[in-house]
Amino acid sequence: MTSSKSDQLRVCYFGTYESSYPRNRMFINGLRMNNVIVHECHEPFWELFEEKGSEFRLGFGTILKFVAAQFRLAWRYTTKMPDHDIIMVGFIGQIDMFLAKTLAWLTGRKLVFNPLVSIYDTVVGDRKMVTDASLKARFFKWLDQISCRMSDLVFLDTEAHIDYFCQAFNLERAKFQRIWVGADESVFCKPTAALAKENPTVFEILFIGKFIPLHGLPKIIETAKLLEHEEKIHFTLVGHGQLRQTIDAQILMLGLQNITMINWIPYESLGEIMTAADVILGIFGDSDKAARVIPNKVYQALAVGKPVLTMDSVAARELLTHRKNAFLVTNSAEAMAAALLELNADSALLKTLEGNAQEIFDSELNNSALGLDIRRALEVLVGN
Repeated sequence: MTSSKSDQLRVCYFGTYESSYPRNRMFINGLRMNNVIVHECHEPFWELFEEKGSEFRLGFGTILKFVAAQFRLAWRYTTKMPDHDIIMVGFIGQIDMFLAKTLAWLTGRKLVFNPLVSIYDTVVGDRKMVTDASLKARFFKWLDQISCRMSDLVFLDTEAHIDYFCQAFNLERAKFQRIWVGADESVFCKPTAALAKENPTVFEILFIGKFIPLHGLPKIIETAKLLEHEEKIHFTLVGHGQLRQTIDAQILMLGLQNITMINWIPYESLGEIMTAADVILGIFGDSDKAARVIPNKVYQALAVGKPVLTMDSVAARELLTHRKNAFLVTNSAEAMAAALLELNADSALLKTLEGNAQEIFDSELNNSALGLDIRRALEVLVGN
């Protein structure tokens, strides 16, 4: 590992983290915008699994690939990384924390963790892939707990999420810092001219995301069913994932004609697609996790200045105000349908939501503002 003297805060962003994931890119870009030197010590692993829930298995081949990635990480860190003050492990990084902790202990550096989510909560509570009493569930719970305990500072996205980590894994509250998720401003920003709608007379409702239980896709389909006779209201759902076949079957069974399904849109085009919609849908899952988080799509809607309709929750109210910068609803298809009818009929309310969405993003949620919050927390950690 090479050394260099610098008055700037220096961070080694470390791990097999998913390099293109918005949470990781925001942290790296936000810190750099705030005069923090960020060196990436990364070996690809999670990028190999597009659908972590359905394709990822702890088979021998997967374990072998991960171990090989850990050896390459250790080699890269010890031979190529310039001097730095902090090692920060990115999302997904619970298993990376063991190597990172070893390196931090050997070099006397602070260790910071940016997990975004609990693996245990995701696999057991939200996606229900294993039962709570299973050995896998116990392993994931221990992994979440030990990875946070090994760190000097943990960043999570909402106070509600922090409360969960503290209670579920018996962790100290003082170790955590809230940092909003934000959005990639190179993709999601207010355009000078919005993309024209294919049919200007249609009120277009857009969902973009993975088809996982957290997002509440079945409830969105139920809402479309309630509005199927509203000829000027149309839904477009973009994505795939764990529940895609279930959702396709639900649409077919209900005979819905007011929904368009799109498997994939290039990431770079998502912002333009969102500007052509009238309302962006957020999150409507029934799990406890759904009430603790604010998903990427909500921040992205705010970034492009579009009205967002999402479930009313403790986490949502940490950031959003009903009828000011978002429309919050009780988590039912009936409430969602009523809200969409009201928004369709009230152009003044839509304009208010659009303007205030843009304002809160520009003032509190852009990469520079969030990067400053991260930098300040890191400076406190290292005693600057």
